[in-house]
Amino acid sequence: MNTFGEDEGDLPVSLTLAVEEHIEEQISLCSSLEKIADSLPEDFDPRMCMLAAKSIYPVFKGAHDFEENVLFPYLAKKDGDRETLQQIFDRLHAEHWEDESFGEEVSEALIDLVNGEQDNPEKLGYMLRGFFEGVKRHIAFEREHLLPLISK
Repeated sequence: MNTFGEDEGDLPVSLTLAVEEHIEEQISLCSSLEKIADSLPEDFDPRMCMLAAKSIYPVFKGAHDFEENVLFPYLAKKDGDRETLQQIFDRLHAEHWEDESFGEEVSEALIDLVNGEQDNPEKLGYMLRGFFEGVKRHIAFEREHLLPLISK
C-alpha cells in the first residue's frame, strides 16, 4: 500500500490525478484573477477579490507542498536521467518560492483594492496579469516535463 491507500501499481494514476486536481485549482484561481484584472479599474467585484486574495496562498502552497513532498520524491526514485531531473526540481522549487512570494503581494494588493487603499488599479491589473501568466507558464512546464515521467 502507498500513501494514497492503493496498490503500488495504481500509484502513477493516483499521482497524475492529484497533480491534475492541483493544476485545475490553480487554473481556476488564475481565471478569477484574470476576470478581476479585466474588470479594473471600476467594475471589480469586491467579493471575488477577497475570495481570490484569501485563496492564493493556500492553493499554491498546497500544490507546491504536494509536488515537493510527494511527487518529486516519487520521481527521484524512478530510473532516469537524475541530473536532468534534479535540474527540473531545482527550477520548479525556485518558481514555487517566487510564485508564493509574488502571490502574497498580489493578495495584499487585492485586499487593499477592496478596502479602498489601492491608489493605482491599472498597475494592479498588470500585477495580476504578471502573476497568472507566470503561473500558467509554470503549469505548462510541469505538464510537459513532469506528468509524462509519472507513468514511465
